[in-house]
Amino acid sequence: MRRALSRLRLVRSATAGTIMLLAWSSLAGGQQATLSGSVTDSVSGRALDGVSIELRRDGAVTAATTSTSTGDFSFVAPAGRYTLVVRRLDYRPHTHEDIALAAGEPRTISLRLVALPVVFDPVVISASRAEEKALDAPAAVTVVDQTTVTERPALTAVDHVSAVPGMQVATTGISQHEVVSRGFNNAASGAMMALADNRSVSVPSLRINVYNFIPLTDEDIERLEVVRGPGSALYGPNSANGVLHIISRSPLHDPGTTLTLSGGERSIVHGQLRHASRLNDQVAIKVSGQYLRGRDWPYDDPQEAFARDTSVERASGEVRIDVEPTDDASVVAAVGVNHAFSNVDLTPLGAAQVQDWRSSYAQVRTRIGRFFGQVYANLSDAGDTYLLRTGDSIVDKSRMFVAQIQHGTLIGNRTNLTYGLDVQRTVPRTEGTVTGRNEDDDVINEAGAYVQAEVDVSPALRLVLAARGDYHNRLSNPVFSPRAALVFKPTRDHTARLTYNRAFSTPTTNNLFLDIVGGTLPTPVPTTVRLVGVPTSGFSFRRNCDGGLCMRSPYTPAALGGGEAYLPLDVTLLWPTVVQLAAAQGVDLSPVPPPTSAEVRTVLAKLNIGTGTFAPVSDVADIPTLEPTIENVIEIGYRGVLAQRFSFGIDVYHAWKNNFVGAERVETPSAFFHEGDLRDYLVGIGAPADTAAALASLIGAIPAATVTPQEALDPWDILVTYRNLGRVSYWGSDVEVSAMLTPVFALRANYSWVSANEFPFESTAGVTDTIPLNAPAHRAAFSALFRCNELGLNVEARARWVDEYPVRSGVYVGTVPDYAVVDALVGYRLSFAPQLRVTLSALNLLDNQHIEFVGAPPIGRLVTGSIRAEF
Repeated sequence: MRRALSRLRLVRSATAGTIMLLAWSSLAGGQQATLSGSVTDSVSGRALDGVSIELRRDGAVTAATTSTSTGDFSFVAPAGRYTLVVRRLDYRPHTHEDIALAAGEPRTISLRLVALPVVFDPVVISASRAEEKALDAPAAVTVVDQTTVTERPALTAVDHVSAVPGMQVATTGISQHEVVSRGFNNAASGAMMALADNRSVSVPSLRINVYNFIPLTDEDIERLEVVRGPGSALYGPNSANGVLHIISRSPLHDPGTTLTLSGGERSIVHGQLRHASRLNDQVAIKVSGQYLRGRDWPYDDPQEAFARDTSVERASGEVRIDVEPTDDASVVAAVGVNHAFSNVDLTPLGAAQVQDWRSSYAQVRTRIGRFFGQVYANLSDAGDTYLLRTGDSIVDKSRMFVAQIQHGTLIGNRTNLTYGLDVQRTVPRTEGTVTGRNEDDDVINEAGAYVQAEVDVSPALRLVLAARGDYHNRLSNPVFSPRAALVFKPTRDHTARLTYNRAFSTPTTNNLFLDIVGGTLPTPVPTTVRLVGVPTSGFSFRRNCDGGLCMRSPYTPAALGGGEAYLPLDVTLLWPTVVQLAAAQGVDLSPVPPPTSAEVRTVLAKLNIGTGTFAPVSDVADIPTLEPTIENVIEIGYRGVLAQRFSFGIDVYHAWKNNFVGAERVETPSAFFHEGDLRDYLVGIGAPADTAAALASLIGAIPAATVTPQEALDPWDILVTYRNLGRVSYWGSDVEVSAMLTPVFALRANYSWVSANEFPFESTAGVTDTIPLNAPAHRAAFSALFRCNELGLNVEARARWVDEYPVRSGVYVGTVPDYAVVDALVGYRLSFAPQLRVTLSALNLLDNQHIEFVGAPPIGRLVTGSIRAEF
């Protein structure tokens, strides 16, 4: 809103200025002078747009303008002597004294600005889906700028946000990460909405963010924006845990060729190329690509039946065409592909050996004034990828098709309205390997509409109201997401805000349609562990077998109806089959009279898929149809900049999630013979004590039957599935401080806190269980940056500390010990060849061997060197 009103005032001022200038011209009899020039970066020579340039005389502004996308500017002013004041927020202010302008003698000047080590108030677009200053945004936003990305070589884009407040980047390999904002991470996480140029980058049907599948190179990145907290009011479903938006450089505004070659420890070879060329003033094309090869840290998982291939290899490429027929209209078309030849990624079912997984996209977007529209398609082909625990193939040939439009308008001179519509279709294609028997009925269609109003209540107070409604063809009811914020900005450099957001996450394809064998228990008649999604009917358990729970078993004698028959919860009914199985093992139990339920009790216990052990339970509970997880967040925040040298920010929030969808867990208990009762029974009929104990131990360890829901397609399989677990409530805070101590030296520090990293809830049958945050409750980062463009030297040191935290994500159960790492880099632009920059980077410089997620290898030091050439 402020940006639009500023433009309106600028137009009015410019009109008034033009009238005055014409009047002066007529009075001065042609005593006019012309000043023109260009503004570039002092190091790279890149043209700088949006630079504020003022002509001043005696302290008063005579004329003002801003540089164009090509860095050019021009003035017409009365002849005389002036001071030229040049400013852009991310560059050091520049003043050019005593400029003499003579009538009829045009003058040209070239300006070179020096970048600042810290940018306190960058322009962002992700908080409101429109351009605004970070201090004006109604959300907590952090920006990683282009200079930082250029100076810090990385194997994936998320390496640049590992020290951002509130972010948990769990490294699971040299280029693999699990990323989330403010907690609730997972193996194969998709909790955070990840975008690249307004396009979702998640794998379509699996809805996981595989950051090493994104084809963007570092050379393409203009900036990364991290929005902490919910974003559903504008972005729709699955943005409850924040937004990570990677924004790339336009070939029209950033032409040129850049080549970067890197190599180092872990046999890393990494090459990146970007070539952008203007075909004319309105059309430009960009071609970019990269190749990465290396070797991951080793890891021995005793549960994996197949050896890991630690080689990491990928190649990617993009082609983009930009067309800007006018200053306020553009069309961008892009296609990209990433081919992962080899790496290991974590999944809730265990590690997956990625082989020849290809991910690609096609996108067309346009902007005309305040209208924005785009269509894109994401495509996936998992190639020969398989699970290391079972050897089962992962077939994923899913597709996602998206169309979005957005527009905005001013209502009066105080209200800015933004509104839009999104539609999305996700088509899983797994050839029965992931969605199994649901393969022909697993398409998800979604649509949402939103509106946001920004009202300038006063010059210092802005009210933001937004609302969104979403339809999902697999949910019973639409979902409503409101947003409200008060942004108080008493001065240009200080902002306080109070926000409320209601966001939601829809059940995933796996939550709804999963149908896969997860493993087999080595019992005399093997018992299958099957992972399934929750059908639209939910799961319900029969309780009409002698007035109690019903069970089904592969050991049910034919006389009782066979394996599909429902039986009372009494394993002694299966004794005839036990006798047969014992005979096959050379043990004759035929003389043993069949025990009764009064003599040998039935024990119910659930399998823990993380440990492989059984834990006793007393009952089961029906599983209703899955509902979306609703998250409500109230947040208060402050951002301030002092003397353009210091900044401080703090966000305190209270969040509560309703209908939290838990991780995969066994929901069908198994029925066992009570070992102690069986031992005593056998001793009572005359068996030797040691023989009775051995037989009781052997028989008591066999899952004799399963309490399965009547909707189960597999009568005695142990079912692993999902359920809404109820309410989770917590507090949290993010604090960050920056100080530009000198024009070349800056310090930054941040600390993030969450009130708990485990949340108790009452599970089935009154058993107390916990929902893990899968992220630390305490986290801190510190960095020191020296950047001297005149010397062509930059040095950075970062320290990160992460507190201990528990993990329960599918088969991965355990604890991540606390760890601290130090990263460092040194970069130098060669004085005799300024187009060349060499960089030496060390991640985990002190080689502190540590794990960052259960199931991941210990992470050691990674030193790489690179040379970057600009043409």
